[in-house]
Amino acid sequence: MGLKKIFFLNVFALLFFSMAFSQPPQKMSYQAVVRDANNQLAVNQQIGVKISIIKHAMGGVAVYEELHQVTTNSNGLFSLQVGTGTPSPGTDFSTIDWGIDNYYIKSEIDLTGGQNYSIVGTEQLISVPYALYAGGGNYLNLDNRPPDGTRDGDILYWSTTDSAWHILPPGSTGQVLTMGPNGIPLWYTQSFNNNFPPTITTDSIFDFTGTTTHVDATIIDQGTTGIIASGVCWSSTNPYPSLGNNHTSDGSGIGSFTSFITNLTPNTMYYIRAYATNSIGTSYGAPLSFVTPSNCGTVTDWDGNQYATVYIGNQCWMKENLRTKHYSNGVAISKGVLGSDGHSGYYFIYDEDTSNVSKHGLLYTWAAIMNGAGASTNNPSGIQGICPSGWHLPSHAEWCELENYLEPGIDGSCSTSGYRGTMAKKMALPQYWSSYPSNSFAPGYWRNDTAEFNTSEFSATPGGRYVRFFYYSGYSYNYESFDGLNNYGFWWSCTSTGSYQYRYRQISYSETGINSGITTSDDDYSYAMSVRCLKN
Repeated sequence: MGLKKIFFLNVFALLFFSMAFSQPPQKMSYQAVVRDANNQLAVNQQIGVKISIIKHAMGGVAVYEELHQVTTNSNGLFSLQVGTGTPSPGTDFSTIDWGIDNYYIKSEIDLTGGQNYSIVGTEQLISVPYALYAGGGNYLNLDNRPPDGTRDGDILYWSTTDSAWHILPPGSTGQVLTMGPNGIPLWYTQSFNNNFPPTITTDSIFDFTGTTTHVDATIIDQGTTGIIASGVCWSSTNPYPSLGNNHTSDGSGIGSFTSFITNLTPNTMYYIRAYATNSIGTSYGAPLSFVTPSNCGTVTDWDGNQYATVYIGNQCWMKENLRTKHYSNGVAISKGVLGSDGHSGYYFIYDEDTSNVSKHGLLYTWAAIMNGAGASTNNPSGIQGICPSGWHLPSHAEWCELENYLEPGIDGSCSTSGYRGTMAKKMALPQYWSSYPSNSFAPGYWRNDTAEFNTSEFSATPGGRYVRFFYYSGYSYNYESFDGLNNYGFWWSCTSTGSYQYRYRQISYSETGINSGITTSDDDYSYAMSVRCLKN
């Protein structure tokens, strides 16, 4: 019969859903245009409709069926809501599990309004009904389902202490929500009493060395009351340093100020921020960071020799022995040879072998290094002497500072002499020493222990010395010699303890420590030694 040849055009399936804690509506809107066997619109006609939901495949089993009586409009269009018709016995639209398989919708029509249906089409449901699936979702089990609120404004928060959800009751009018010190949210009553702490900015970090820096800051507003204290805080571990960390005290004024920080560690990242305190509280500027350099660059003498440097504690030392033949003003230093008077101003080349100069530098008499200046016991010495501009000779006190930094407490009063401590290896560049890794000299404590050399980067080398003296025993005897190359290093200080008594330092291949020595008071003895300079 012609009625069995029915065509559906323009089939639409729509879902209406709402996502909330309540169950979404279990229905979806369905529309279709009906034509008869002659392809004519079935207008203003009551028809019977059977809707089936098919699982898995078009020819699969119907998991739900329902019947509708509807009337088409003047365009042959009818509308219905799937899920609201008369269901077939044993089927329930709300129990369909949309998430476990593919589903199809099959529609059958009887143009007479009865139940003599013809199959008119089957379409796969692609995405729309899965809102029903999402709406039917729930927590995996009752244990992890959050508790239901009991009043308007209840707030849920998670606690790692018991791995559970908790309810924070609503606060009072005017309270603000904040995070408590234990990580639990809480309501806070803020006091609006027009009392304010200061406002401060951390402006810049400048002129920093391996151990010091300058910091500019500005107090923009002192707040309700006057400034009690201000300065800067710093830390190598806390990105937001506070008064609980290192800090300076720079007064109680308002406006800009510069703070000077000391005792930093070279080659270290530091965080710095300014602070200001009044009677209301302490405010901080934004943190700034920088890395202290490991050295203070290079230095060049009048001859054009360039020297590497190293920060050790608060001092910046040359890493190499001096090898200049001129003072910083260009005045030449006389060259000494065997037999030259060691009390005059000379430089010497060990054994007249120029290869020793590149390794160990030149040897200088006391008169040569001082360049007419008087001795100094100060720290810093204040004596430029033979050093390049901006640098100075180390005093005995400055050598002590170096030693006590490398081995704290080794000579706190700077009053002992002789070999002290075990810092020699920390200071020595190993390859030029006869005892590295083995030697013919006994005992040579470095012979079988070649680890941890030069950890300070002082880079001491065994440049030896020049010695000249007169000996009287019924007849006079003149002795002059170079000695100690590859076995000993000698370095001047600019400190004197008496006539011809000049302090120096010595490292030996066979000793663990560094020797604090004094030349003999006999004017028949004279010496030439190596020189290291310190940055002003």
